Amino acid sequence: MKADEWKSWVLVYSPVLLHGILPPLQFKNWMYFVDACRYYVKPSITFDEITTAHSLLEKFCNACNVDYTATILTCNMHLHLHLHECIRDFGPVYGYWLFGFERYNGILKNFKTNGKDGFEATYMKNFVQNAYKGDYVNAVLKSSSQIPFIHTLSKLVTTSIPAATVTTLSSRPFRLQAFVQGYTDPYNPPKGNEPLPPSTFPLKYKKPSVMDDSDYLHLLEYYQVAYNLPDLASYQDTSYNRPALDNQIIKLKSIDILGQHYRGTNNSTISRGSLVQAKFVGSNGNIILGFAGQIQYLFTHSFQLPPTHNLHLTRMVHDHQHVFAFIKWFRTSSDRSREDDGVEFCLPTFSPDSYHSIIPVHRILLEVATATIATSRNVSKMLVIPLPKKLYA
Repeated sequence: MKADEWKSWVLVYSPVLLHGILPPLQFKNWMYFVDACRYYVKPSITFDEITTAHSLLEKFCNACNVDYTATILTCNMHLHLHLHECIRDFGPVYGYWLFGFERYNGILKNFKTNGKDGFEATYMKNFVQNAYKGDYVNAVLKSSSQIPFIHTLSKLVTTSIPAATVTTLSSRPFRLQAFVQGYTDPYNPPKGNEPLPPSTFPLKYKKPSVMDDSDYLHLLEYYQVAYNLPDLASYQDTSYNRPALDNQIIKLKSIDILGQHYRGTNNSTISRGSLVQAKFVGSNGNIILGFAGQIQYLFTHSFQLPPTHNLHLTRMVHDHQHVFAFIKWFRTSSDRSREDDGVEFCLPTFSPDSYHSIIPVHRILLEVATATIATSRNVSKMLVIPLPKKLYA
């Protein structure tokens, strides 16, 4: 198995597949290791989390020393206990682990050399050609008139086009810290028009379309709540002299956010929409809850604030383009028996759609994996396992 496959086994599959296979005490000990890895693979980590992860590894190693013979325990068991020192000195391992290096080894291995000598020359010839093509494309795209041809020009190069050459939706600069806070702090959720990472652009637009009337009512309620505009009217409401919300949207084929690729079902029976999780504030206002759901479609929508809104009166910048995901959320389950293992239960059916079905893409916390199981009473439940978060800024 490759290192990345081992990571997937430890973090995603083992908490599900080893449950009931390992004896309870050994499974509990294994979960110490899994939980420590969940901390250590995070793109950003606090000093308190480093201490917690180190404590979990100490428990794991001490238990292994009791359960297994000395011939099984390798020097890696000892090296586990020095990881916290390395991370305190150099930051999260996410910044310097060798997964990228191994990926490039795979790229090198796939270079066609016709079985002849001279691999170095073949590789450098391809490298120089790609570098030259990249320089040419970037030079052409300095002219804003060439932006419509970006998809054609991008086929010339093997690397992504720098976002500096692409028009974004926001007049404000992107701030990574503010963006991360947007999906981790549900008490101050983004509205959908905040800056997205430059690497997200250009967006993969479909043709403009009219939003389904039932979905549109949820979008209307979303804006009413998000901007505190209870008098915001539907486009169909012509009986009152008050601002109305347009029903024109532009759907997206998919979207890439900091290395995460999201897509919707787009009414297809073949394409499966991304399974994601987002944080919400509980009904009592004190508990933060994570909900899992499936993206139905991604879309942009233009919304201009009424002239009398407070943002206009304070002269704050308001970008009218919003980027949303329409998500069907799975029904929650009262079963919390696997919560300590980092595995949640949901019901394999969707909750009714509401304005909560429309969330800014900024609020997507992470992707999840799911598996449907049947209990001893033949009740269907769905396991929800969080996947490691990517953060390629």
